Amino acid sequence: MDPCRNQSFAAAARAMRHIAVALSLALALGDPASAQAPRGVYAPGEAAVTGFSGAVRPFEMEPGQDADALSFIDPEGPSLRVVDLSRMGGPPEAQLVGAPKPLTVSAKWIGQVFGVALDDHSPTNVYVAATSAYGLSIVAPGPDGKPKRVRTGTKGATFMPAQWGPKGGPGSIWKINGLTGEVTLFANVATGKQVNSGAALGGLTYDPATKSLFVADRESGLIHRFSLNGIHLGVFDHGTAGTAAVGLAPVPTKAGPGVDLASPQFDSARPETWGYAAPARRVFGLAVRDHRLYYAIAEELRVWSVDLKADGSFGADVRIEVAVPPAAGPTEISRITFDDSGRMYLAERPAPIGAQDFEALSVPSIGRVLRYATIGVTAAKLPIWQTLPDEYAVGFPEKFRNDNGGVAIGYGYDGRGDINPRSCGGFVWTTGEQLRHSTDSKLAAQLGQSDMVAIDGLQGNPAWRIRRDDEPPRISYFIDYADAPPDPSARGHLGDIAILRTCSEQPAQLPPGMLRIGAPLPAPGFRACQTHVCGTPRGPVCPVNEVWSNGACASGCAPLEILINGKCCSPKDMQPGGACSNGKPSTDISKPMCGTTQTAIGPKNECCENSQIYSGSNGEQLCCANALVNGVCQPFIPKIPGGICLDCCSPGYVKIAGKCCLKSQATSKGVCCPVGQTPSADGTQCQSTFKIPKISVCCAGGYVPTTAGKCCAAGNLTTSGECCPAPVNPNDRSQCVAQSGKKSTPQQPCAAGETRDDKGTCVARKPTPVPGTPAPVPVPRPSKPKAPGERVPSMVRPMISCPPGTVPGPLGRRCLPVGPSRVAPLQPGRVAPLVRERGR
Repeated sequence: MDPCRNQSFAAAARAMRHIAVALSLALALGDPASAQAPRGVYAPGEAAVTGFSGAVRPFEMEPGQDADALSFIDPEGPSLRVVDLSRMGGPPEAQLVGAPKPLTVSAKWIGQVFGVALDDHSPTNVYVAATSAYGLSIVAPGPDGKPKRVRTGTKGATFMPAQWGPKGGPGSIWKINGLTGEVTLFANVATGKQVNSGAALGGLTYDPATKSLFVADRESGLIHRFSLNGIHLGVFDHGTAGTAAVGLAPVPTKAGPGVDLASPQFDSARPETWGYAAPARRVFGLAVRDHRLYYAIAEELRVWSVDLKADGSFGADVRIEVAVPPAAGPTEISRITFDDSGRMYLAERPAPIGAQDFEALSVPSIGRVLRYATIGVTAAKLPIWQTLPDEYAVGFPEKFRNDNGGVAIGYGYDGRGDINPRSCGGFVWTTGEQLRHSTDSKLAAQLGQSDMVAIDGLQGNPAWRIRRDDEPPRISYFIDYADAPPDPSARGHLGDIAILRTCSEQPAQLPPGMLRIGAPLPAPGFRACQTHVCGTPRGPVCPVNEVWSNGACASGCAPLEILINGKCCSPKDMQPGGACSNGKPSTDISKPMCGTTQTAIGPKNECCENSQIYSGSNGEQLCCANALVNGVCQPFIPKIPGGICLDCCSPGYVKIAGKCCLKSQATSKGVCCPVGQTPSADGTQCQSTFKIPKISVCCAGGYVPTTAGKCCAAGNLTTSGECCPAPVNPNDRSQCVAQSGKKSTPQQPCAAGETRDDKGTCVARKPTPVPGTPAPVPVPRPSKPKAPGERVPSMVRPMISCPPGTVPGPLGRRCLPVGPSRVAPLQPGRVAPLVRERGR
């Protein structure tokens, strides 16, 4: 039996090996009770991340065959991963971090999922929800009786294997047991007796106060509530109850059986046929804060909220919180989260494309991460959100808007890149695409590692590091999700992220930028309108706790008006195109999904690059196959509709020895590498392929399985799968670092309750002191004389000896010249104080 397949035994063993880690974190957080709980498959501070599991394309095929028709979802690929965020290896400098992935759940167990939530059990359980965000793929019986991929609905068609989990479907919520890692079907979301037929689910969120799990149904537009034992407890219908609360016309759910895979009306390349609810009732992102459920509606990119009763049931107090400025293309707010100061973070998911090659799954380079803070309250105690949001730069491509729809708040880090549990929400983590790929040559040179730029994974940066003009995210960490060779064509392959934190200290609730009452008002401008309500983009500026109503500042809105972004709006003003509309085109899923450099033209609204649009003889807009030359489209041979020529190869393939070979498998000498091999670094020959096994739950945290069936420290593993006795060079992972004349055995994990000291020896782990207790004072004791070069195993760092004219630096690791700005030399026996970086 495959030991990784039975995740319950593997995860339980791993849990025992990591009790020491749980004890340390529990003590650091000041929670002795939690120190008695087992570690489980997830620990506070780690990230639970979802993503597309990938696809399997044929390495070699006959000319004339369509590669897309022979491509299938990879059932072995990762749909959920837990990422260890505890050690980044240094300060954030846009580097790629090889973070361990202690838990991976492949698509064959849960299918394709997006929304992820964590409960407050000990150990923590993980919940994920089925999704269509990466596309919907179907198969039908072929001439030989085997499943064959098809694009449109037909008789006998079913969803492709690994689209949904076993015995699950578009409405499935899956639970990963926190102690054993066992995967079970938690619930199937349905509207009455009508199950979700294809549009699947959106966001997930957990309310610890009422022990309730909330999920968004993308087909009906309903928000469902479940108990933690999977019992359905009720629904909230925004299309009727939400709209009526603010005076808008109701938007009822559409009637009908939903998606019919037997009908040719279903088209896996056209998202408008996937059964989505109307934009005015289509819900995605969810979050719970202060006994209110916040939810995002597609139309106008608005965030609403409804109150929750003491038992977790839905109340009747519904209000609009914010209306987000339009993005550069069709997006939805797929994730809502809050930091401990009450600031609201929003992540956008670009619209799906329906790509048949499993590459660009969503519109590229338009996903944003935004932040709103409350800047006051009205006389009726309603929060006043800043009118213009703060934004974070995500990734280096294009306009630094490469988010895939996930955002979470994690712990901060010290100067060494180690997690600081007392930071209580100092870091923002997002999911994104092509994160380290830059078209700017200077930026690309600074990033380095040219073979590791097309990273689809996580970006983490300090919470204070909001976007300033066109400044890229230099102060950040990046983590690859799939641990596979980068794919430059991939877009939209990442999903949601959740991080559980246990804060021992509550930060101040006063949002930054607020002025005390009576203080002079700032001058009108962009920054002023982020901390105060502005009547117009350039003024006048209202005092704190006032809003803009009927052309003047006021303490609140009139009875029939609704507060949106500090402005009082009538129901008519809130209609698309009204005075309170955000100016965004309809987010209807049927609208053309063109990129930021494209425009929809022609009767079929086909996307065309802006540089290739020209006028025909009758003045109609046409799309040239290539860039225009002096404004004229050059003659070209049009593509054969419906396929490729009988002797041609599909895009992405080259002809070698009469067959079509995947370009990534072709060497420079005209050899098509077989399955299990890949071209060498210089491209001249085939070599054995080694991928880090994706089911890494069988090894302890920080360790991964090798081809030899043993666990190896992730930093010691080469690209060929060899486990080195010492960490490899991160810039050259092809071989082990040469050892000075001695042969060592690969390093193995320490036993429970042990850690490695500076010499690499396993020693008993010392617990982290509880906050507020005095630090232990080292007591001098006699010891034998130390040998030359021997390190002193003391709790106090030994001071270095500096030459005349210099003094030890802040960390006591190097000597600095004495000057007017330098501190006086430290007295013997004192320890250099730690210096916190500015702004951290």
